[in-house]
Amino acid sequence: MDLTATRLFHRTDPLTGCGNLLSFLDWLVEQTEVGASTGASLTALDVNRFAALNAARGHAHGDAALRWVALVLAEAASAPVFRTGGDEFVVTLAGADWAAHAALAEQLFARLNQEAGWVGLQAPAASVAVVHYPAGVARSPARILEHLEAALMEIKRRPDRPPLACHADALPPLARAHDLWDNVIRRMVALGALLDEAQHLALTDPLTGLPNVRAAGQRLEAALAGAAPLAVLLLDGDNLRQYNELGGYAAGDKMIQDLTATLHAQLRPGDFLARWRVGDEFLVLLPDTGLDGALAVGERLCRAVREASQTWLRPISVSVGVAVRPQHGATQADLLAAAEAAKDEAKAQGKDRVVAADA
Repeated sequence: MDLTATRLFHRTDPLTGCGNLLSFLDWLVEQTEVGASTGASLTALDVNRFAALNAARGHAHGDAALRWVALVLAEAASAPVFRTGGDEFVVTLAGADWAAHAALAEQLFARLNQEAGWVGLQAPAASVAVVHYPAGVARSPARILEHLEAALMEIKRRPDRPPLACHADALPPLARAHDLWDNVIRRMVALGALLDEAQHLALTDPLTGLPNVRAAGQRLEAALAGAAPLAVLLLDGDNLRQYNELGGYAAGDKMIQDLTATLHAQLRPGDFLARWRVGDEFLVLLPDTGLDGALAVGERLCRAVREASQTWLRPISVSVGVAVRPQHGATQADLLAAAEAAKDEAKAQGKDRVVAADA
């Protein structure tokens, strides 16, 4: 129930689902001693004649080709894949098995050429280079980027563009490339930190620290993209106005914070809790949960609030409405409307209870 996804938002390539350039630069900065302990290899790939493919077949076809490349890399390497440019990818291979990494580059090259016609590419479909860092040899992020660029440039000097496998120290330096990449890395990583903060603020309720309405909508939409059962609970506190009248808005805010902690403690790690709209409304998403299970969770939440609030400024209760997919709808709008109606019915029946939506 954290906002880890906010950090991933700016580090995922939306077209392929791979990590993007910022994600790769983060990885490089974190791995300031690539190869220092166990060794590692980085495989760089640049799709050949991609601009010509876009011009001849259109950008939609080009996008499909990039998704295919990303899929081939993920399947063949079983390792992190990053899309670092328009038609450029990097695969990070852990370990010191240099021969296995070089063999993988050959396999990737062969498979890409064999299947290239499926997406309108010609062999050789891509330039593939694997750069190895032996154990005990530290490299800066800028030097690693320089090595990958130099390896790809070396391949493109050859008409048939065969795959290249080499140790990093065998690659020639690029003029002024080191300073350039150092500057790029610093700027990109700093930008990533700013984007993380902005994204976090945009999706976080400042009073409770929970995801807000916008974040909840995104999480619900993502959950609905799958086929698994899903339960939606809308909770509304029954006593906020009394708190505000007794102790002012500060007391009301304290009650909402205490209520947040109480609800949070009753949910599983995979469940999702958000502050919904304003006041003391909350939304809970229960993945892989049917109606009976969701009703049981709702009862548990009601009981926990009832018991915990005995030591607060004033005891409170919550009313809970439950809707589940597919019984009560398949879209975000349908499920939220059903849960809202059920919550209103819970209040109409006397509050402090759980009501399921009408089928």
